[in-house]
Amino acid sequence: MEGTKKCQIISRSWIQPMLLLVVIALVLVGEVAGNVLEDPQPWERYLRDIKSQTSPEDQAEAVGELLKRLLPERAKDFVVRVDPSIGPEGRDTFMVNSPGVNGSVDVAGTSGVAAAWGILHYLKYYCNAHVSWEADQLDLPETLPSAQFNVTSNDRFRYYQNVCTVSYSMVWWGWQRWQREIDWMALNGINLPLAFTGQEAIWHRVYTKMGITQAELDEHFAGPAFLAWGRMGNIRGWGGPLTPSWHNQTLALQKQIVTRMRLFGMFPVLPAFAGHVPAGLTRIHPDANITRLDAWSHFTDPYTRTYLLDPNDPLFQTIGSAFIQEMTSVLGSDHFYNCDTFNEMTPTSSDPDYLKSVGAAIYEAMTKVDHNAIWVMQGWLFFSAESFWQKAQAQALLTSVPIGRLLVLDLASEIAPQYNRLESYFGQPFIFCMLLDYGGVNGLFGNVDVLLKNMEDARKFPNVTLVGTGLTPEGINQNYVMYDFMNELGWRSTSPNVSSWAIDYARRRYGSDDPRLGRAWQLLMRSVYNDATHTLNHGQYVLVTRPHLDVKPDKIWYSVVDVITAWDLLINVAKGENNAEIFAEDIAESKQSISKPNTETEDSYGDHNAVLDRSFPQEQPSLNIGSQEFYLDKIKQDFSNNKNGEIRQMNHRNTQELQHNRVRRSGFVSNTADRMEYTDKASALSQIGKNSLNSFHPRFETSMGKEDEISEANMDRKLIRDGISASTESNKRTGKYGPQENESEMDVEMELESNSDPRKNGLEARNKSVTNQATFQHDLVDVTRQILQLVGGQMVLRLVQNYNNNVLLALQESHILLQELLVDLDLLLGTSPDFLLGRWVDASASWATSEKERDHYIFNALNQITLWGPTGEIHDYAIKQWSGLVLNYIKPRWEFFSQTLLTSLEQGLPFDEDRFRWDLFTLVEDPFTKDTNISYPSQPQGDPIQTAINFHTKYRPIFDSRFLHILERRYQSSLGQLAKMKMMKKEVKGTE
Repeated sequence: MEGTKKCQIISRSWIQPMLLLVVIALVLVGEVAGNVLEDPQPWERYLRDIKSQTSPEDQAEAVGELLKRLLPERAKDFVVRVDPSIGPEGRDTFMVNSPGVNGSVDVAGTSGVAAAWGILHYLKYYCNAHVSWEADQLDLPETLPSAQFNVTSNDRFRYYQNVCTVSYSMVWWGWQRWQREIDWMALNGINLPLAFTGQEAIWHRVYTKMGITQAELDEHFAGPAFLAWGRMGNIRGWGGPLTPSWHNQTLALQKQIVTRMRLFGMFPVLPAFAGHVPAGLTRIHPDANITRLDAWSHFTDPYTRTYLLDPNDPLFQTIGSAFIQEMTSVLGSDHFYNCDTFNEMTPTSSDPDYLKSVGAAIYEAMTKVDHNAIWVMQGWLFFSAESFWQKAQAQALLTSVPIGRLLVLDLASEIAPQYNRLESYFGQPFIFCMLLDYGGVNGLFGNVDVLLKNMEDARKFPNVTLVGTGLTPEGINQNYVMYDFMNELGWRSTSPNVSSWAIDYARRRYGSDDPRLGRAWQLLMRSVYNDATHTLNHGQYVLVTRPHLDVKPDKIWYSVVDVITAWDLLINVAKGENNAEIFAEDIAESKQSISKPNTETEDSYGDHNAVLDRSFPQEQPSLNIGSQEFYLDKIKQDFSNNKNGEIRQMNHRNTQELQHNRVRRSGFVSNTADRMEYTDKASALSQIGKNSLNSFHPRFETSMGKEDEISEANMDRKLIRDGISASTESNKRTGKYGPQENESEMDVEMELESNSDPRKNGLEARNKSVTNQATFQHDLVDVTRQILQLVGGQMVLRLVQNYNNNVLLALQESHILLQELLVDLDLLLGTSPDFLLGRWVDASASWATSEKERDHYIFNALNQITLWGPTGEIHDYAIKQWSGLVLNYIKPRWEFFSQTLLTSLEQGLPFDEDRFRWDLFTLVEDPFTKDTNISYPSQPQGDPIQTAINFHTKYRPIFDSRFLHILERRYQSSLGQLAKMKMMKKEVKGTE
């Protein structure tokens, strides 16, 4: 008995330790398998319940097909599998194993997206390859490198698209372009994309069943290029109607889009009912609570004051559930639905109880059909209408839905996050998004330091409900470097060193170790891609927007010296030269950090200046070193005396210009008659201007003190005039204006080759391959475009100043030079496939099934990027720097403006701004949008490398010390304004 009892006691004593060991073993097994046993947070619970309905095998097969499209010759070298158990639940994981010799690259992911993400990770960081919107660089080594790594995402989601992206960039895409973009999404780990195509076809079915007539729908649906704003209730009918063929084609395309997204394991976000209804609904339901909203953005009837059905009206549930039912029966569902009832539209009441009831009703219309529905809301309303959406109003709307059932897109987190103002959206999950671009405009731009700081702050925020990162640009195909950078924040645990990252980016993008490329990107990343001044609408530059007399200089948020130096380096590579001694004085100036920005987030760069200094070769002593030192000392003294960023204007009297004797221009001129005419006039007028310059403007050759009162426009006219026009005589002497009419491209190439610099013959094959890379050609054109845009902006200031000073000859000269620059800009852009109006127009016409449809679609395409409305309601918001648009729209506008100013001076009449705007609209702008018979080139023409080199030779001398000082002063002014804003915010917080 006693022995038995003792045995029982001993056996029981082992039970507890054994159970503990079993639990530990289970935990360890779970960790090994990646399935960590942890309870989800309240805001994550519903999100984790949503799983892909595509089998792992089908997802792996989809990635294999992607590889065949991306790497046709090397796809066989990869083996892909999808296994959800290899990583923690609720996050994506990929594992890559490559032996390096005689073996395949094994890629495993928790989803198809994760596996594709792992492939790009391997290609980027082990093969120095690059995939982008513009082009790919996929020159892989013969033997694929060895590698062994696994990466897990920081969050559940990587989101993509703004509701405007589908109109500004994707509206004319067919399946081939969509297939490419979905592949790109998968490769970049995006698993939550917007899928809005074809929804009007569903709405057509729902509304016709309710008795709405076709005529009433024609008044309701916006045209193809304006669908985004019709969907959000901003406008109605503008650009319409939509034809049956449009509905049929777009719905068929949408089926392909969502099917392919799901094959990769993505969760397409479909639309939901926001309450915006056709006016005809008031006829059928006269008692419904339907109100007309206020006019939007200068639009007038019949294109605005849209109709909103109150969500508390029972009819809202009827329509909302009918739409979800019809849509999901055709497209299926992954339970994510976007709905933006109040995007840039103010609710009828600010009462929190009303807003809470509205939110609950909107969500109820989703759950009537889909009990697992997640409402995806763009958080733009909390930023754009912050004065209305105070905490009480925002909390009422956000908490009207169960926690975890509303997913907020913090739409512009890189500059204006709202989660911190709204207590992490009062418990609802949100995605940290980068907006960056408005209207799909062109122009180098980014804010890398601010982005990193805001991202770090978000992850450290107490009780943060962050569940992902996202890209939400209004338009794509610009500044790819920023989107590539942002995508990496989905897996990086710490902020990268931006200087090192820039070097690696150049290596991947161009497939070259040339240090000049890395240095160029270092300079670009610390300047034009590092805005700290919260710049909005950066692409609406003076040069490309509607002319007016009260012109203001473009805001400059970066050191132009850095951008110019980067341009020099890229051109140096393009020329095939092995040194960077050309324009060495300016490179030396940039090293002196004349206008060093105030980098509060300097850690992300490390010792950035030290890295740059080490990378520059030692320049030879300058012949102008004495005056250079004087200039630098003067500027540094001026900056040190600066208060609040306002720079005192320098007196340039007795200051020798560093590049005065280098103002030269190449013999290259466009072979167009238009260009020839203007250059001849420029030569003649420049001689007149030389004889009369001092008598008209004695200040030009002396000082730029405050007494001039025209500091921005008072750049020495000789800099532009001599730099652009002086070589006309040289051209006449040589008898050559570039390629002649009877010359073939082969003849030109042979001549260039025979007259090439002997140093080019010893170049490594690597450098030659760089200039052949489409990525390098794109960037060289883009950076050169930025420079010409800067020059053009200054020309506009000079044009207006000459008019204000009543100097007819100077005004004529300014007009000629500006017209010539615009011809040059169009010529440059025409050498790249990425800056062609013809591609946009041809893509729109491809949807047409009749001549009438063709004209209608082309009108939509042209109006959106110019007038944006019947009479220019949002003119130039989506303006593009595209070849064809510059020559046929932007240039004629400036020509008309200049001629009006000349007439005003010649006749002694005041400039009538209102009359000018109306005449410009009726004679230039509106006719351009309605002329649908012009054929614009859709294929690049000319050599982008040689064209950029020629324009560097022509325009680079303009950027001498005086012009650079003007631009740097404008940059310092921007920083000064930022400092004032920060001080004001601190004072406001101190009083609270």
